[in-house]
Amino acid sequence: MKNLFPFLLLIGISLNFLACEKPSEESTVEKSKFINTLDSSWTSDQGSITEYFYDFGELPDVQAEFFRYNPNLMNNYASYDAYYGLFGEDPPIMDYKTFPQHLVSMTSDDEAEFTERHDIDSLSQDSVIVPDSVLINSSKFKNLEALEWNLEAEPSLQRYKLVNSDWISADTMIYYSDMFDVKAYWAVVDTPFIDEGLMFVDTSEWNDTNYVFLADERIRFLTTFEFTKKQLSSDSLVFRNNTDCNDNGQWDDEETPIEDYNGDGLYTLLYEYDDLNNNGMYDAASDTVIHDYDGDGIISIAYEFIDSGNNVWDPEEPYHDANDNDEYDLSDPYQDRNCNEKWESEEAYVDTDGNGSYTTGEEFTDKGNGIYDGDEDFTLNYVDGDTVKELFVIGEKPDNLIVDWSDTDNPEVLLEVVLEDDITDRWGNIYTDIIEEVDFTDLKQQYVDDVDSLITLYTRETVGHISGSNLSPDDYYITKSEWTKTGGGVVERFYNYHIFHQPDHLNQVVYPSYFLPVGFYFNPDKIRDGFWHKSQLESEVLYYTADGVLRDGEHVDTAYYDTTEIAVYFIEKSYRVESSSVTVPAGNRESESTPAVDTTFTDCFKITNILTMTMVGSGVEYGQKTESWLAKGSGLVKSEIHIRWTEHPFDPDNTANGPPDENNEAWVGLNRIELKSLEVTDNGNVFRILAQPVQIIDLQDIGNSADFNYDPFRVSTQTGIQTIDLREMSE
Repeated sequence: MKNLFPFLLLIGISLNFLACEKPSEESTVEKSKFINTLDSSWTSDQGSITEYFYDFGELPDVQAEFFRYNPNLMNNYASYDAYYGLFGEDPPIMDYKTFPQHLVSMTSDDEAEFTERHDIDSLSQDSVIVPDSVLINSSKFKNLEALEWNLEAEPSLQRYKLVNSDWISADTMIYYSDMFDVKAYWAVVDTPFIDEGLMFVDTSEWNDTNYVFLADERIRFLTTFEFTKKQLSSDSLVFRNNTDCNDNGQWDDEETPIEDYNGDGLYTLLYEYDDLNNNGMYDAASDTVIHDYDGDGIISIAYEFIDSGNNVWDPEEPYHDANDNDEYDLSDPYQDRNCNEKWESEEAYVDTDGNGSYTTGEEFTDKGNGIYDGDEDFTLNYVDGDTVKELFVIGEKPDNLIVDWSDTDNPEVLLEVVLEDDITDRWGNIYTDIIEEVDFTDLKQQYVDDVDSLITLYTRETVGHISGSNLSPDDYYITKSEWTKTGGGVVERFYNYHIFHQPDHLNQVVYPSYFLPVGFYFNPDKIRDGFWHKSQLESEVLYYTADGVLRDGEHVDTAYYDTTEIAVYFIEKSYRVESSSVTVPAGNRESESTPAVDTTFTDCFKITNILTMTMVGSGVEYGQKTESWLAKGSGLVKSEIHIRWTEHPFDPDNTANGPPDENNEAWVGLNRIELKSLEVTDNGNVFRILAQPVQIIDLQDIGNSADFNYDPFRVSTQTGIQTIDLREMSE
């Protein structure tokens, strides 16, 4: 990607800053415990912020180097000497610099100029032939491999389980070529242009946007897939519910009613006595008479209907002898052939020929099924052009036990049915391939867009947009920090921009960040997803001053509720200043092969910022403590960041952030920087002014400047010139 304009733009008109939302809950904060000394008179040490940080008005060009310690280095090496003594080399370096040389100022009146699109001939071409492809997938299906009777279930719930294969499918890739025009343009910014506020634009990085124009007709692709599938045959035997309740192989109408003796509206069998000894017959000596319903003078069972037989000798109903005891048990599955939901043994007969089995013509007892049978239900099928009443209905469950009657004297119960199994029913009907294989064709189509033209617009990266009115672009200053990390022999480069301005105090423009529920993120995978940023830049106080002056003993506490779309947070901030001295390895050294020399700064202020963010409801706290040392004439010379969490909301014993201190707070070191070298010249601005710049360059000359090293602005958490990245905890 070509980098034509390496500089920072500011698009600006007057604005008011968007402040954090502070709802009515703020009034509930107990302000009496907070301190604010800004309005107090002072006699102790003090100094101008421009002397101890950097002078906004003098426009110096700052080039500084810092030794940068990540959490691992910070917690294992208390000083530069400890690190150098072990490794014989300097800790990692962070560069910090300003950019006072080339600036471009925009206002809303500049819309036409900065949104104008210019052809990029080298990237434009007519009738480009572009190879492409489309993947078409077939429908998915499963093969029926077997039917298995589930003997583990309760008897009334037993049925066949359908044993299926894994999902089966296919796909094919169709290759084709599309022809369309390719056009490329560049502009400084895209439309719509801002109509108020300030917009920061990083012109060191191109951002490309593609606009695809499509033809009215889409391209259609067709393909067919050929499969062989195993499935239950259309006979669906396992889902059939038998309706041949007379078990004679033919349709019968209802049985003949006699009389509804007890007037209940049903035709049933009525016991005329209580069978107290359960022997199935009336015993005058022990059983109690209920009523002689049929009036025949005999106490027995009264039939309210004629329980017809089928004029056919019926063998016992086939069953599976689950416990191999050669007799039917109530838990054994059986084929209920006469619809009475109880197992029936064979009908009694006279064995005239003495062969031990029934022979056609021998006398037998033709019993009914003991229940009143209405007209038998049926399913109409068409066989050879004729309509046939099939004596079954299709049920919802595969609970019809399959029996093969090929050997009528020894019918076989099939607990498992596999591919190509055939059976014969009691009446000689043959059913082949209960599980069958069928060939089928799956026709699929897919449409893709027919590209007519492709337009690519290259614009500069937008850093952020601050809405409002009544703030001048002159107030904003931008600096940059840059550092590297080495892991696995690979050097990775990192950077961050830092935007400052100085209304009443020294403020920093940031994307405010918050932790997500439930908090307590130390695991790197959780940290990556555990924090979020607001979408708009906001100004936050970095260093409080009294009329631009730092004062020893200054103490400012603030607190408020911040209601966001994710959660409500109670934010507490504590700011303290104290006179101090500090020693850092910033002295002159003979060469890079010798260790850095310590330099002690005695005219120094130590500033401590403590942030406590509490999620309302869960009560989880995130703490962030930043200690910064500002030396007169040298700016920031040292800074340390520590973080902490409260106890885990679901595991109070979790102390992953270490033992607590005297304030019952367990802090973990996250980042430390110490000044290595500093060079300040007078030809620029420490915080690069974004409007009314030192030098205004024409658009055609912008591409000659590479100050920002072609780096886009990133949304990140930062304080001062330090970047806060909790993922470093795992390094």
